[in-house]
Amino acid sequence: MGTTRRRFIEQTAGLGALLGAGIPLLGACGSDEGSSSADPIRDGLSPEVGPLRVFNYADYVNPDTVASFELKYGVKVEITTFDSDAEAITKLANGSVDVDVFNSAAPNTLDRLIAGGLLQPLNKSYLANFANVLPSFTDPWYDKGSKFTVPYTVFSSGIGYRADRIDPALVEEMGWDILWDPTYKGVTSILDDYREGISLALLRAGVTDVNTTDVDLIKQAGDDLKQLTNSMNIKVNIEAYKDIPEGSTDLAQTWSGDLLAGAYSYLPEGTDPSVLGWWYPSDGVGVVGNDCMAITASAKNPVLGHLYINHLLDTANAEENFSWNGYLPPIKGLDADYLIAQEYTPENLRGAVLTDEQMAKGLRYEPLPVDTDRLWEDTWSAFTAG
Repeated sequence: MGTTRRRFIEQTAGLGALLGAGIPLLGACGSDEGSSSADPIRDGLSPEVGPLRVFNYADYVNPDTVASFELKYGVKVEITTFDSDAEAITKLANGSVDVDVFNSAAPNTLDRLIAGGLLQPLNKSYLANFANVLPSFTDPWYDKGSKFTVPYTVFSSGIGYRADRIDPALVEEMGWDILWDPTYKGVTSILDDYREGISLALLRAGVTDVNTTDVDLIKQAGDDLKQLTNSMNIKVNIEAYKDIPEGSTDLAQTWSGDLLAGAYSYLPEGTDPSVLGWWYPSDGVGVVGNDCMAITASAKNPVLGHLYINHLLDTANAEENFSWNGYLPPIKGLDADYLIAQEYTPENLRGAVLTDEQMAKGLRYEPLPVDTDRLWEDTWSAFTAG
């Protein structure tokens, strides 16, 4: 499994300026109607002959799940990869990629995609499996009525750690503060992502607005992060999925999906998954993110694209996909009890499988005003520059 599956990292620098200048903004985030004038495809059309072209992060969909779609419809699927949300949007906007399905759109940039006319509305007559989606994602804040998207995966931001080296009770007691504890200097990492990093400092300070425009709060978050450079010799990366299981990192701010993926893929042979631990705020006030699937406005195979999305929303296919990439699909029945019983997830990582309540209550990254987004980016760059 590759490292670019969730690379929302420094390559997103300048994304706010790019989107603000290159693609017009919607009047309001999550508005009922996007500015795209395209209509959905008609009902009852036959699938195209393909090949179906999918745009996705590397290693973010199970090859076996793709292969079963190819077999079912007698077509080939060609996957074009990108390394960051900024790269994906740039290539879609300038037409340098020719794709049908955007497999992993981020909610906080979706309004720009719609306003820029880069996506087409969905025709749900081709999406019978949309009925399998959890209720909290059938009418999401970022796409009211799921007009343009359906959810692909959902994940939280928390703390992954080696439970054989750090007492879980201590992690529970300290929460975010433990990432600033010099006891763990040199063996601690935080996510290389400007939204995640600054939000970490905000949450540690008791600020739950992870979309704040308050200049003083943003600057204070930057100052708090700078403490990590000297006191912690902090690692800034997105490699906790392997570093924690392999033991080179003891403690990390990371995504739940990366810890679930690493539980079986990267533990040394003979090491029991019980050495892994996960922490997410017990009051549910933590960040929850997700990726979406959509059909591009320029799709040459829109019927096949709808059928591909429907294929991934099938419960059995969603389960198969999760078993490979570790990122939870928000599909009915795929809860912690089931996934643990099927031995996809160890019992000690139950908390990394989001509940419906956590999905509904979690904090979300929303689009920031261009000037604010630039301040967030600049603050993060000042920290990472040392």
